[in-house]
Amino acid sequence: MKVKQIILSWDFVVSIILTLVTALFLPSKLSVTFSISFYNIGITVLSIIFSLFFAALAIIMTSSDNDFIEFLEETGDFSALLNTFKVTLIMLFVSLIYSIVLYMCSSYSVVNGSDKIMQNKIYFLVFEFLFSYSMLATGLSIKDTIMFSGYRAKYLKNKKKPN
Repeated sequence: MKVKQIILSWDFVVSIILTLVTALFLPSKLSVTFSISFYNIGITVLSIIFSLFFAALAIIMTSSDNDFIEFLEETGDFSALLNTFKVTLIMLFVSLIYSIVLYMCSSYSVVNGSDKIMQNKIYFLVFEFLFSYSMLATGLSIKDTIMFSGYRAKYLKNKKKPN
């Protein structure tokens, strides 16, 4: 999957627009206690989705027979599906790690300082972009998985027909 394809994809564009709109309305500094709740939600959601998504990828990889993979690969569909999963899985992981780091740093600053500590909004905006992109990419990957299942059903139906 090329970088240009990723940047021009719906999930990326919508995430950028959402982040830019949020940037217009947020003050330049955010309360760390405000941000911590979002980072905590991000960690929870991303960790669940990452593990489920990883399991789904394993199921797709093991449930396909070689003939079906060759059938899909004639048009490059199987490689495209795997590339989509790979990019999404990487983004989920990066988002999860970023959320954990922000949560730890923010929590540390609250514990060692006061609740009035402020954080530049750029940290929150990067989190928002990564989180929204990961969620949208996961949704689109699930859509691709459903299409994959449909192709598999058609393939098996055609395979059972006598020649």
